Amino acid sequence: MEDKEREAPHEEIVPAEGAVESPEPPEPAGPDEVEDLRTRLAYLTAEFDNFRKRAAREREAQAAFGNERVLQAVLPFLDNLERAMGQPGASAESILDGVRMTRDTLLAELRKFGLEPLSAVGSAFDPSVHEAIGVLPGGGAPEGTVVAEARKGYLLNGRLLRSAQVMVAGPSGERPDGQGD
Repeated sequence: MEDKEREAPHEEIVPAEGAVESPEPPEPAGPDEVEDLRTRLAYLTAEFDNFRKRAAREREAQAAFGNERVLQAVLPFLDNLERAMGQPGASAESILDGVRMTRDTLLAELRKFGLEPLSAVGSAFDPSVHEAIGVLPGGGAPEGTVVAEARKGYLLNGRLLRSAQVMVAGPSGERPDGQGD
């Protein structure tokens, strides 16, 4: 092996033009400087450990209380529903009107948090936002059109939060159970 090393020509490494040669390694530090570096390292280590603990506490607090704003916005609607349930002798129609108004104001409040309902009925079936739960005879609607909604779908800040469960128009001769006439 030594023979091969002797025979192989060694290339001299020449720094590129304009390159700055690296300085010589620093002289060994004195005991005072080494001790100072160790102290600084210990402080930095403790500081980083405190940072990690503080970040973990903040994450836990965010998980525990992150929905506080939304829940505070919803509480007045719970109050309204409880008031409606406590009205003796109220007609079913007036209670239904009150529930509708409460729903509408709740949706308006939730829109402030980025929630948007999907309007499905009358639109073309889109599997990225609709979940087909059945097929109904066309009844005048083009095949593949959403004709009924079993559960409303919602977007949260433009991203699908929950898909809408829908009934889709099939060929005019098709029955809801999927079998033809």
